[in-house]
Amino acid sequence: MPKTCLVLDCFSLVYRAFFGLPRTIKRQDGQVINAVLGFYNAVTGLMEQFRPDYLFVASDHPSPTFRHELFPDYKAQRPPMPEELRSQLPLIEDVIQSLGAPLVRLEGYEADDVMGTIARHTPDDTHCYIVSTDRDTLQLVSEDVTVIAPNSKANKVFTPEIVTHDMGVPPERIPDLKALMGDSSDNIPGIPLVGPKTAKRWLSLYHSLDGVLENAHLLPGKAGKNLMEGKEDALLYKKLATIEQNVPAYCCWMAGRIAFDERQVRQTLESIGIRASIPQIDQ
Repeated sequence: MPKTCLVLDCFSLVYRAFFGLPRTIKRQDGQVINAVLGFYNAVTGLMEQFRPDYLFVASDHPSPTFRHELFPDYKAQRPPMPEELRSQLPLIEDVIQSLGAPLVRLEGYEADDVMGTIARHTPDDTHCYIVSTDRDTLQLVSEDVTVIAPNSKANKVFTPEIVTHDMGVPPERIPDLKALMGDSSDNIPGIPLVGPKTAKRWLSLYHSLDGVLENAHLLPGKAGKNLMEGKEDALLYKKLATIEQNVPAYCCWMAGRIAFDERQVRQTLESIGIRASIPQIDQ
């Protein structure tokens, strides 16, 4: 029977919990713990739903990434983390440790790159489920990798067919699409006057960014001219939008085997000030 690996996008779940639960959830000393509680409930709910054989938590590293070196304005528009959330990060790490899950982060890379590397190197008998609200991860979807986007009503499941329907291109062409039309969430400019419809039409005609660039001289209008003048920019934007899948993340598969001590989880929750059930899964 196929095995299952859950790979969790740490900050995706943490931010969702922080903004989804009231900040009045505090312990007696006044420390806000809404993100800790929401994160724990999300993780344990996923564990009980998927009954994974492996569990990994991927996180961004605080250092600049290789993308910032290529393009200093990458994600420059994003506001700093709220202090009420930052103060909860050590507690969230304690929760992750108590569950026995490796927290994987690597200097110079993002959580997406860690998730992409784990997904790429999943054992042949294991299906990988990536849990993230970040649509960049949709490029990782394949027959062996499914992205789960948490939702308060029902989690959305992204298969290759669903990604193609929703995005207008197959998963592997999402970086090509973003190179042309840009991505405001990551502050990737894209080619001026090239919107989603134009980008999808060009990719439908020429199949890939390389194909579009080879035929840029045939593309009409100001958008086509902008692409002719911005070929190097398009290639840079694709590199920014592409998730690396071979980062040197030193974490063996056995480290992700589900194995936790219920007493340790209970003690950790009590020390934080959380009352919650312990996930009941086979270990």
